[in-house]
Amino acid sequence: MTSTEAQPGKVLKIGIPRALPFYKFFPFWKTLLEELGAEIVISNPTNKPTVEEGCAMGFGELCLPMKVYYGHFMKLIRENPDLDFVFVPRYVSTRIDGYYCPKFMSLPDVVKIIPNAPPILEWEVNVKEKPEIVTVTELGAKLGKSSQESIKAYEKATKAFKEFRAAVRAGLYFGDALKRVEKGNPLTVPKQKEVPQLRLLLLGHGYNLFDTFVNLDFHKKLKNQGAEVITLENLPESVFVKPVVINGSLRNYWTHEEEILCAARHFLHEARGEIDGVIFLISFACGPDSLISELIMRDMKVVNIPFLALIIDEHSGEAGLLTRIESFVDMIKRKKRALAAQQIPDETRPMARIYPQDAELESF
Repeated sequence: MTSTEAQPGKVLKIGIPRALPFYKFFPFWKTLLEELGAEIVISNPTNKPTVEEGCAMGFGELCLPMKVYYGHFMKLIRENPDLDFVFVPRYVSTRIDGYYCPKFMSLPDVVKIIPNAPPILEWEVNVKEKPEIVTVTELGAKLGKSSQESIKAYEKATKAFKEFRAAVRAGLYFGDALKRVEKGNPLTVPKQKEVPQLRLLLLGHGYNLFDTFVNLDFHKKLKNQGAEVITLENLPESVFVKPVVINGSLRNYWTHEEEILCAARHFLHEARGEIDGVIFLISFACGPDSLISELIMRDMKVVNIPFLALIIDEHSGEAGLLTRIESFVDMIKRKKRALAAQQIPDETRPMARIYPQDAELESF
């Protein structure tokens, strides 16, 4: 079914599937929709039936996150038959020089195959064609709100989103921050703890890193190994300002992959001594991630930073994943002990030749 306009004065009940862009934009959506007068309903956290139902609906070549989205959508409408809309945004681009993955662009279209679904509340974000604030006024009109009311809601949502990201950058774990936003609790940043045994950069998309069922509670497994985990969400905005240029001329146009490459570049150069290793969590059948994973792996090898790529899908087993994590962490700890015994500082590692614009990419 397509979007329909709301009845004036009615409090709308709008559902949001807990999948895909939820793990990046939910704090913004929540404030925006509530300021536009809606009641928000979110699907419950992912579990085995969610994945199984999504896999049954999606065809085999789809990546796991897309199948999970199907599962959340169907669970949401089944458990909440009184929904007025399901909010399914279409993210095309949030920057002039990049695009989101086609699965983000096509979400409102692909969910239309699901039977007995309520109307879809679509919101297209494509800054190549319109400023985001203009599209918000169009969204507000669908909910019976004036342009002034929509702009005011947009400003509050933008402020709330900035506060959320600032709290995460200050040290609040992203998953905990999402839960606090969902429950309406304050974003209190925890006190700094003891220096960890090792620090690992965990690369990947938010829907892979923070869905604890999909990744088999990966973050907790690393924490149990004595590791402090750094993700893209913890890094300052300045890391992502300068575009990555591969081999002196090639540009990546996928927004999420660009963010991952920027983070890798940061730790290859400015912050190389701040991490002990890198883990890249990838969904099976994700082509862009497979490509940049190879580039990052070769670059990390140049500067002697341990790198591990892990591919997950609906068949991933916990025992095998834990074994690989334990082996990787143990290797890093032994390496640190050996370097400490020889009193070799990290600064003696060779300079990376991968990301500077005036250098050729060996990995390309």
